[in-house]
Amino acid sequence: MRHIILSFLALTAFAACSPEATSVYGQRGLDQPAKPVVPTYDAIEADKIQWITLDGGQSQLDFNPQVDILFVIDNSDSMKSAEENLVRNINRFVSSFKNNRMIDFHIGVISTWDRSERFLTTKENSYGIGELWNVKNKQGQKLESRFVSRKDNVDQVMASTLNIGIAPYAKGGPETEEFFSAISSALLKTGRGAANEGFFRSEAQLVTVILTDADDSSLSISAEELAQQLFDFKGGRKDKVSVYAALVKKSDADASKDWGLRIHPRYHPECYDMTGKVPKRNDVCKTGFGPDRLEKFVLAANADHGTAAEIRSKHIMSLIQKDFGNDLAQIGSDIAVRTLSKEILLDQRPRQDENGQLMIRVRYGTLDQLAMGKGQLIPQKQKAGWVFNAENNSIKLSGDINYQYQEGARFAIDMVPVSLNSAAQ
Repeated sequence: MRHIILSFLALTAFAACSPEATSVYGQRGLDQPAKPVVPTYDAIEADKIQWITLDGGQSQLDFNPQVDILFVIDNSDSMKSAEENLVRNINRFVSSFKNNRMIDFHIGVISTWDRSERFLTTKENSYGIGELWNVKNKQGQKLESRFVSRKDNVDQVMASTLNIGIAPYAKGGPETEEFFSAISSALLKTGRGAANEGFFRSEAQLVTVILTDADDSSLSISAEELAQQLFDFKGGRKDKVSVYAALVKKSDADASKDWGLRIHPRYHPECYDMTGKVPKRNDVCKTGFGPDRLEKFVLAANADHGTAAEIRSKHIMSLIQKDFGNDLAQIGSDIAVRTLSKEILLDQRPRQDENGQLMIRVRYGTLDQLAMGKGQLIPQKQKAGWVFNAENNSIKLSGDINYQYQEGARFAIDMVPVSLNSAAQ
């Protein structure tokens, strides 16, 4: 077979303008590739088959995986032990990023919010709603940066930065915790000179991680509205959004919950008689309350990630469990896999050979390597490889490929396009 290598510079423009690409892109989950279905085509003599290489100028063939991770931490009185648990185990979370030179990460933290006058007027609250807290060094001293990135000594600053401390109620700390309003505000404070400038990037995965023993009490935004705001913030790309949470459960003991989730007359008068002592709704109130609004948010923001049961299993962990570090490590690994996943739209349909195999090769390497027909050959398989999505006419690369990392490396797609006959057209 004679190999003729051509360079096509118009792939990006085609992908942007193609009605097919814009109408179906993102409707199928990354883990649900379509079965390859290739139209019929006119026969071509073997010595006239031409291989083409999509390798010239297409930005979507670049590979600079980015992820922006926003921690939202409840710093009320009851969170002292949970925050200590997070700080103690955080290196297990970031190990997937700091040990992978391919991932360009930003990690920042904001605190919960309370709209009460008492909270707003206290001198203890030095950060505005949704504002990233400053990075801190190992000695706890504030640095100028508002987020941790690859250039930082992650081991030295990550634990200190997430250790935002507890704001006691007596000193103006939060009582009714707002998470939705804080996250929403964080997205808005991104312009030039704003507190969160430079943290959020347009092509990065956006990951939110919430830690609390309470529930959201925001009045201005619902769980579904906030999930939609995240999607809109990423240009409608739901595959770019993930939300995780460490929460208490409805069945957890009162001692592990915020006051607002306990069976207590002050917060749940519907459970008691006029004296506030005798339960009157044992059928509803006997096990206390859970973080219903936050659970709805996790489900809504990850709706394309599986069933409700699968989302709860992968995206919600117990705040009070002893093996907190194991769940953090798993979440870190999941985030890394999603960050390294990639889809490349093709501007032509691939041909099948006489054995029904798609005539496509996917290579990863530097420009010089790719130009010489070299580079790491990525296998065609579901895990640790690529699959063809016939619905989108695209190549989907899984996030668990063991790349031979090189600075500035990218992809090249070698393929033999079909020549459609009149019946297929």
